[in-house]
Amino acid sequence: MNNRPGLTTLLSDTLVLSVAANAVIAVRLTKMAFGVVDPNREGTLMVAEKIDAAAEATLEAARSFAAGEPHHAAGRAVAIYKKRVERNLRRLTSG
Repeated sequence: MNNRPGLTTLLSDTLVLSVAANAVIAVRLTKMAFGVVDPNREGTLMVAEKIDAAAEATLEAARSFAAGEPHHAAGRAVAIYKKRVERNLRRLTSG
């Protein structure tokens, strides 16, 4: 059996990620515009989250290469971003 992730799965995960990321942007900007959240705090949080996510995704991709599984690198990196974007969406839409 082929142990390589399918292109369809990667494309599907990337599409879900892009839709969720756009939702996070919309909610964040709306809350900032209406004064629901402090724009300075939210802006600082956005930058910190992006740096952390990029570092974690890069590390996960590197682990895939080091383990001799380079075909898993993209999917694992996308999974990191997807998890973080979904967490942000939950945080921004709860309460």
